[in-house]
Amino acid sequence: MPLGAAVVSCENMSDQGKLSAYEDLVQLWAPTLDLVSPADLGRFHERHVADSLRVLGLVETAPEGPCVDVGSGAGLPGIPLAITSKRHWRLLEPRGRRAGFLEEVVRELDLDCEVLRMTAQEAALDPGLRHAVATARALAAPSAAFELVLPLVAPGGTAVVFHGPSAALPSEAEAWSDGIATITN
Repeated sequence: MPLGAAVVSCENMSDQGKLSAYEDLVQLWAPTLDLVSPADLGRFHERHVADSLRVLGLVETAPEGPCVDVGSGAGLPGIPLAITSKRHWRLLEPRGRRAGFLEEVVRELDLDCEVLRMTAQEAALDPGLRHAVATARALAAPSAAFELVLPLVAPGGTAVVFHGPSAALPSEAEAWSDGIATITN
């Protein structure tokens, strides 16, 4: 079954319809591509989509410009934010199979996204890849995640890192919300 077989037509779907279609694609392909833990599939919306959308207000109030999700994996938080924020998103994913999945999701849901098959370190070498917002979720410990994300943030932009409750934050990071830290460039 081709990846897109699970989605009928998303051209005129609402944001909620696109979020549901995205969740369906993850449910279909998670076991094959190891997108999320099997234990999380039954609670995918609450555990992953709703958590990703907690930064929507921050994204919507950021300066103009594209956004990037570093180490996008299954598309979290990038895909839910691309659906709801109406900003151009870049999904940075070096692993080929996961990048292929993301490309299919972007195509099927008709999202304003591009998938870049490269590491954060490779992307940092391209001065054209600077963003109003750069996100990382489940990428690395906060200090390491900020090291990877900050070179991709334009002046005045914001790096956003999701983290666990006991994670140590770098001194320049601000606790924006429970489990979310930011650094403004």
